[in-house]
Amino acid sequence: MFTDIEGFTVFAASRDERATMGLLRRHDVAVLPAIRRHGGRILKRLGDGLMATFPSPADAIAAALAMQHAATRRGGLRLRIGVHAGAARWREGDLVGHDVNLASRIADRAPGGQILVSEAVRAAAQGIRARFRRTRPLVVRGRDPTAVFRVER
Repeated sequence: MFTDIEGFTVFAASRDERATMGLLRRHDVAVLPAIRRHGGRILKRLGDGLMATFPSPADAIAAALAMQHAATRRGGLRLRIGVHAGAARWREGDLVGHDVNLASRIADRAPGGQILVSEAVRAAAQGIRARFRRTRPLVVRGRDPTAVFRVER
C-alpha cells in the first residue's frame, strides 16, 4: 500500500512550516491507527505519505477504508491510496520489485479521497464489504495492462 496527501506540494509551498507539519500530523492521526488495527506495518515514510504492508489484501482494503473515513472526518484530508499484492524482495533495507512499483503507480493514479486496487487485490479480498468499480487499466511499458478498481463502501 502507498498513501499520499492530494495537493500537499502546493499546500507546503504556500504555508509556513508549522501549518505543513500540522497537515502531516493530521495524516498520521488518520492513517497510523488504521494500519495498526489491521495488522499492517509501515515500511517507510515518503514525504507526505507512506508505504505499508499488510497480512492480506482484505486487511489492506479494510485499513484503506478506515483511513479515508478518518481523513475526511478529522480535517478534510484527501488521501490517494493504492494497493497491490504480489512478490517483492528486500534489498538494503528496502522492499523492491515490479509489484512494489505497480502499487506505487496505482496510488499515483488515485484521485484524492479514493482507493484504487489491482485485480490481484480485488480477487483476494474475501469478506470485505465494499464494491469494486473497474477503471481504466494501468499500462506499464513492457508488461501486460493491469486491471484497476476503485473501492467504494
